[in-house]
Amino acid sequence: MCGIVAILRAGERPLPPGSVLRTMAATITHRGPDEWGTFADEHVQLAAVRLAIVDARGGHQPVFGCTRQISCVYNGETYNHGELRAELTARGHAVADACDTSLIPHLYEEHGAALVERLRGMFALALWDARARTLLLARDRLGIKPLYFAQTRDYLVVASELKAILASGLVPAAIDRDSLDDLFSLGYPCPPRTMFSGLFELRPAHVAIAHAGRGLETPRRYWRAPFVPRGEHRRGSARELAGGLREVLRDAVRTHLVADVPVASALSGGLDSSAVAALAKEVSGAPPTTFSISFDDPRFDESKHARAMCAALGGIGHEVRLDRRAAELLPEMIWQLELPLVMPGAIGGMLMSERQRAEGVRVALTGDGADELFGGYDVFRAAKLRRALDGSPLRFARPFLFRLFARLSGQPEGLARAIERDAGATEAVARAHGGVHPPWYDVWQLLDLARTELLSPGGDVRRVRPAAEPPAGFGALVRDDVADLDPLDAQLALELETRLPSWILVISDRSAMANGVEARVPFLDDRVVEHVVPLPPWMKLGALREKAILRRSVADLLPRSIRRRRKQPFMTPIAPWFFEAGAPAFVSEALSRQALVDAGLFAPEVVARLLAELARAPAHHITRLRLELILMLVLGAQLLHAMFVARSPALHPAKFRLAEPATPSG
Repeated sequence: MCGIVAILRAGERPLPPGSVLRTMAATITHRGPDEWGTFADEHVQLAAVRLAIVDARGGHQPVFGCTRQISCVYNGETYNHGELRAELTARGHAVADACDTSLIPHLYEEHGAALVERLRGMFALALWDARARTLLLARDRLGIKPLYFAQTRDYLVVASELKAILASGLVPAAIDRDSLDDLFSLGYPCPPRTMFSGLFELRPAHVAIAHAGRGLETPRRYWRAPFVPRGEHRRGSARELAGGLREVLRDAVRTHLVADVPVASALSGGLDSSAVAALAKEVSGAPPTTFSISFDDPRFDESKHARAMCAALGGIGHEVRLDRRAAELLPEMIWQLELPLVMPGAIGGMLMSERQRAEGVRVALTGDGADELFGGYDVFRAAKLRRALDGSPLRFARPFLFRLFARLSGQPEGLARAIERDAGATEAVARAHGGVHPPWYDVWQLLDLARTELLSPGGDVRRVRPAAEPPAGFGALVRDDVADLDPLDAQLALELETRLPSWILVISDRSAMANGVEARVPFLDDRVVEHVVPLPPWMKLGALREKAILRRSVADLLPRSIRRRRKQPFMTPIAPWFFEAGAPAFVSEALSRQALVDAGLFAPEVVARLLAELARAPAHHITRLRLELILMLVLGAQLLHAMFVARSPALHPAKFRLAEPATPSG
């Protein structure tokens, strides 16, 4: 597990001095605190910082093939490296050591860019072929590991994190205004955009080839989740299908436990993380050490469920307790994620990884990805209810039933009314979004509060995209065969292309790697995904009971209270931590009129009005929640601008400032 950076000479100008590459690598040493290495010739520079998980004595990066003509930097874990090594050895390759990274250039010598189709795991890589003068970039199927790039006239600049690209000094830092619009609807930039102009992510399941002197070709997709048309889902009884799922999950957890360092489990007390921890015990014969988060505020605390699961496992459990002092870590969270969040849950993840590292743990299994595969969120249940009612004589009762559903789900007062008021007709929304009704569409509309005013500072004449209008490029994320899919499958397919890699996995990767801990996600193992996707929709979301087949497949491993527990979203306090008395000093500084004017992202008078409205908003009401979420994004975007664009020392701790880059040659 590592962080990688690369610079390719894309024009006539010589490569920058090596100090630029070292500056880039220095900004992401948290990803690889154990060692680092570089390679350079006249066309390319590569560097990697390493977190040693497999074969700590070997695996020094960059790695090379049978000759030094093929060199590679790699971030990830290859879970089938044993069988790949055997194949390569049989074909005469002398792999340098037992580290999985060392296989990559040899696989390229055998298969070219198609090597990615042989890898089972999570990865992002940059591989230089000196013979062809090409740089191959690739990312794993689900986007578990990040990879970003910027193309200038002279260079292609690549890195595991955006801060490394910005630290090069080769790319100007500016907030992308289209991405800002996206932030206040989707909650994240519409892929492949990032929060910064001219910086893009390589999409999951894509490879891209860049040529020295010419730059980057259009990325090419090498895999797509195998959703099947209606009526062609995997057949079998509920018992048979649950048994098959159990076996594929066991195998995934078994492979994800392989490491030369201690492996633990993150445990929330929910179904997903509990299932992973229980399977880890089943396949290893010993209970895993677990880590969980608790809150001093009982409205957000799930710790009793995590303790119950830990007791059932019989292992050692560590608990990280959060109170309002955790709010001081918001600047660090923004620095690590390079993304404002509507709910700053990554603060808890960072504190957990800090504790894991202190206890000697370098790898932690998580339950991330299950909700996106099985339809585990309330939005999927609400969408199913809406589809059933839209074609029914009971459509007139939809407002009442939605209010009942919201109350039973513990949602804030007024949520159902707000959704009914803001939501467009199901078919019209689907047509506008390429043929699928986005599962989070109703939530996106909740952020549409004084949107145009807020995002038009100083009478800005630019057009602010309406929240109901799809972002630019959204249609490219929708499958061509969406019309043939069951509606739930169509929504899950979109989830795998958007919110999962661009939000969930960003939080998962960055909050763990902030402290040099590798997060592994067995639910997103290639074979698990390929097994689950073709399952009948009723096995994923039965009636209005989410993850029906998953519950059945692990029923004998979990206490009844965990097995039957309803999904509880991981949430953190917002107003009590950031917008009430005792909030950290950086909040008032970042939201001061002068700071807002200097950044030029938001209208100061609108921000002031929203803060005043929040102070008067009733507790546990949708109006209060909307204001909290919007102001959380404003605060996060202000901090993002201060750190990466203005580099203002007044708004963030010195340790999060970008190192001054070396001056490029020229």
